[in-house]
Amino acid sequence: MPKSKSQPATCCVENLQPVRVRCPECGGGQFEPARGRFGPIWRCTNHPQCAFWLSSKPTGKKCRYTLDHKPCGALMVEGTKTIADRCSDKNCPNRNPHKLKSTATD
Repeated sequence: MPKSKSQPATCCVENLQPVRVRCPECGGGQFEPARGRFGPIWRCTNHPQCAFWLSSKPTGKKCRYTLDHKPCGALMVEGTKTIADRCSDKNCPNRNPHKLKSTATD
């Protein structure tokens, strides 16, 4: 009897629901789950005209982290069990909030 290959749960985007969060790039679309190379991604519904996507589910909140008196303002995405919600901007220090606490001991 041949062995059946079971697919990992990360590739099943059919069970994920779209999120009613406006796309920051085009302003007209919302986020829907799509099949990514390493698991589900969240892309704009105006795809392919808008190429904006996130690797984690957006929460709809904006990042309030300030650096040099300038607010970040990027979308927040869901964290993991051990890491709180984080910023979607890769240049924002709030991208890794678990590392902020260790550097804030000045």
